[in-house]
Amino acid sequence: MELGLTLRLAGPIVLGNLGQILIGVVDTLMIGRLGVAPLGASAFVNNVFVIPLVTMMGLLAAVTVLVSQSKGAADDRQVGRIVRHGLGLTAVVSIAMFLLMAANSLFLDRYGQEAVVVEASRSYYWLIAASMIPALLYHCLKSVWEGLGWSRLPMLVLLAGIGLNVLLNWLLIFGKLGLPALGLEGAGWATLIARWAIAIAMFALTLRARRFAAYLPRRWLSGYRWTEFRKMLKLGLPMAAQHLFEVGAFGGAGIIVGWISKEALAAHQIAMSCAAMAFMIPLGLSIACGIRVGEAYGGGDHARLRMIYSSALGFSLAQTVVSALFFLLAGGLLASLFVEDEQVVSIAASIFVVVGLFQIFDGAQVTILGALRGISDVNVPMLITFVTYWILALPVGYVIGFPLGFGAIGVWMGLAIGLFAAALALYLRLRQRVG
Repeated sequence: MELGLTLRLAGPIVLGNLGQILIGVVDTLMIGRLGVAPLGASAFVNNVFVIPLVTMMGLLAAVTVLVSQSKGAADDRQVGRIVRHGLGLTAVVSIAMFLLMAANSLFLDRYGQEAVVVEASRSYYWLIAASMIPALLYHCLKSVWEGLGWSRLPMLVLLAGIGLNVLLNWLLIFGKLGLPALGLEGAGWATLIARWAIAIAMFALTLRARRFAAYLPRRWLSGYRWTEFRKMLKLGLPMAAQHLFEVGAFGGAGIIVGWISKEALAAHQIAMSCAAMAFMIPLGLSIACGIRVGEAYGGGDHARLRMIYSSALGFSLAQTVVSALFFLLAGGLLASLFVEDEQVVSIAASIFVVVGLFQIFDGAQVTILGALRGISDVNVPMLITFVTYWILALPVGYVIGFPLGFGAIGVWMGLAIGLFAAALALYLRLRQRVG
């Protein structure tokens, strides 16, 4: 019964998460038709962009946790305070992250990438950086809705935005219907326009939704309290650090792979896009698990809490085994859908062997993290993610990839080892806290 309720909540979240990733996958598919250098440039920019984006998503995950706990405690007024302060925090951090990306544009040639990749990336970089603000605004509103257990509307808004992104990609990358063919820059414009459309639609629908009326702030520009921001930051900063350590490791792996060749970087981007798609299922399950664990925790029902997380973890393991088999059997075919270059396809197919194996570890660790966040246990998991990703995964991946000569696949082997260690350590922590 608990698993069924978790899956019912997780379904729209998974579809919404898949939609978020689909924007990047669609870009990769379409940009791949332009050649290896534009695909490598896209990979480079997104490896840089995703680090501050996902880190701030971790910070805003505090909104989901606090909303679900307040709902479990039947405190509607507190939910309204979280909405106002969450949006205020989002405005500040989104602008700050855009300015950080703008400053970083001065150092694009310091990442050790091939000159042709850096030059191809410059205009695309600025457009993707500008999409930081709408991406985080949408994510904050999505977090509130999901914390209340209403995950369908954010999913529908995002899926509509994906359709817009695909249409704009077709028009602007390839120059259809009389528009100029902008190539990689066109993909950047398509992403920026689509993300603003998604954010504006989500905000407008939130204001008009009858079921949300009880939670809307009476004042938007006043009534802010430092105590509310401090509560969010106390919970959100460790989660932001967790996200930074994880996505930074994957982004760092992409930069390391770029030291090998533009072909290896393109193959890495293909594998990362597909792995990210598959990861959205356990990630959605993790978010739903955390929401339901938070409600049970807020209501003081610890027996139900244990049933929720154990059933979610079991389902996650079963689902990721299926994903692993798919990548092991169909990796080469998947790679050939993205690009025609035989060298890139060969490298990507070898990477997919490792991707298939670490899917299992990745699904387990993210599901456990969701349960820990539901009980507001964030500091020890933050330390675990730092050690397993930065002290273990990246150094081991570098050693296997370069001194041992395995190349890109060696870097991915290091990531898999780090994920296994993270899953084991987080599971022991969860058992220590809730049994």
